[in-house]
Amino acid sequence: MDTLGYLFAFAGAALLAWRIWPRSARLSFPPQDFAWPKVSVIVPARNEEAVLPKLLRSLAQLDYPDYEVIVVDDRSEDKTAEIARAFPFVRLVSGQERAEDWKGKQWACHQGALQAQGSFLVFTDADTEHYPDSLRRAVWGLFESKAQGASVLPFHACTSFWEKLCGPFHVLLLAGTAPYTKGRLGQVFAIGQYLIFEREAYQQMGGHEVVRDKIAEDIALANQVMKSGFHWAVLKGRPYFEVRMYESLSAFIAGWRRSFRAGMQDSVPWAPLEMTAFFAALAGAGHPFQVAGLLLGLGSWIVVARAQASLGRFSLWGIVFAPFALGLFCWVTLLASYDRLLKRPTLWKNRAYAAS
Repeated sequence: MDTLGYLFAFAGAALLAWRIWPRSARLSFPPQDFAWPKVSVIVPARNEEAVLPKLLRSLAQLDYPDYEVIVVDDRSEDKTAEIARAFPFVRLVSGQERAEDWKGKQWACHQGALQAQGSFLVFTDADTEHYPDSLRRAVWGLFESKAQGASVLPFHACTSFWEKLCGPFHVLLLAGTAPYTKGRLGQVFAIGQYLIFEREAYQQMGGHEVVRDKIAEDIALANQVMKSGFHWAVLKGRPYFEVRMYESLSAFIAGWRRSFRAGMQDSVPWAPLEMTAFFAALAGAGHPFQVAGLLLGLGSWIVVARAQASLGRFSLWGIVFAPFALGLFCWVTLLASYDRLLKRPTLWKNRAYAAS
């Protein structure tokens, strides 16, 4: 039994390393005569007065020759629209009443896309802060990878101490989506904070309308790109933006509870087995005080530590206090499973969505 346990855990360690060990982008530069296409940056915004100024200031600093910024005010109840108007380069779109069969974010993105003038579309969330060279790198990365749609890995700002301890949580999350390997249906990485598309391909595949009823619209869009015969990519290298998704632990749990539930619906059937193998590797096959188990566990945690350093300002204390992040991961998984089993409505941005 111990032999089988070790084999299972070693397989988990190998898979974990293959999935999440950071890869560098190939060093390549666009030719000097490269014709940079016009890009429309679309921001769906509902009650985002606290974070919108930082995002818009970062977008104003983008080192890109031809782009527009469209903020779609999704019927906010705060000063979101007023803040957007204060930035002269922003085109503000007042969101219309949401159609009954649409989720809010998709409806806002759809309205923004209809107003866009660019041949490339970037959808980004209001809680992001973009680096000046990010748009050039993203557009060139899409050309170089011969992809029609792509996403990028987030870089977490980690303001609070509890956020700095969550590195293992995010590493395990990414391990399930295999961001550095070729995406496939049911196992693909995408994050709504940054999605870029060739406009023509976006329209051909049906845009946000085809995923209008999905909770995790980012994963659904990535799957739709591949279903439509296009190429999906995850752009590698230095971070493109940083994000602080949640300001409190309770909001963190609520947000990831929603995302985990949506991910369960679209993931491959063997995903729970893979996650069990990852946990077995981190636990040293259940024998952390034996030489083989100690080496296995230590090697697995080194992989996690290296990966989390590329994903945000996480602390190595997160490795020392790993039960916090691992327990959080298990708790969110249980809550999401409970919601899915009972078909509970999803609550988000003061809106309730019936279970699909």
